[in-house]
Amino acid sequence: MPIVLGVALLHCSSSSSSGGSSSGDGGACFPDNDGINGGSYTIELTVDDTGFYPSGGDDAGMKNVIATQNDAQVTLTLKNTGTKPHGFEVECTSVAPAYPDLPAGCPSTTCFPSNSTIAPIAAGTSKTITFDTPTPDGLLYPFKSSESADSTVSGLNGSDGSAWSLM
Repeated sequence: MPIVLGVALLHCSSSSSSGGSSSGDGGACFPDNDGINGGSYTIELTVDDTGFYPSGGDDAGMKNVIATQNDAQVTLTLKNTGTKPHGFEVECTSVAPAYPDLPAGCPSTTCFPSNSTIAPIAAGTSKTITFDTPTPDGLLYPFKSSESADSTVSGLNGSDGSAWSLM
C-alpha cells in the first residue's frame, strides 16, 4: 500500500535541467497542467537503515509518494532513526510524460534545486531545509538517500518507487 505524504521536491543536477520557479521558462516550456501553483508545505520524513517513511509511522521501506504543487515552498525535515548516516536527494526526471510536444529549445529533463538535497546526517540526528519546487508538474521525481553506501539498499536507492509528485 503506497504512502502519500504532503511533501515537496528535492535536488538533482543536470546541464539540461530547469530548476525551480526562477527558471523563467515555465509558461513557454511548461504550461501548468492543473491550473494550481505554489503554496507552502511542511514535510517530516524519517529514514532508517531500510527505507523512508512518514515521521511517526512504522512503514519503513514501503513505497512513498510525496505530493506537492509545483512552484511551492517546502520545508522538509529529515530525521535519521537508523544506525548509519543517511541523506535525501530528489533525482532528475524526463519531462516527456507530461509535456510530449515540448517546444524547440526547452530542456527535456527537469530537476529539483540543489538546496533540496540533504547531505548524509548522523544516526539520531535531523536536518531541516527549505526550497522551492520546480515548475514542470504532472511528473514523478524519484528520491533516494544521498549517502553513497545506501546505493545497494532497495528502500534507500530509489528502486522501490519512492517519488515526489508535483501536481
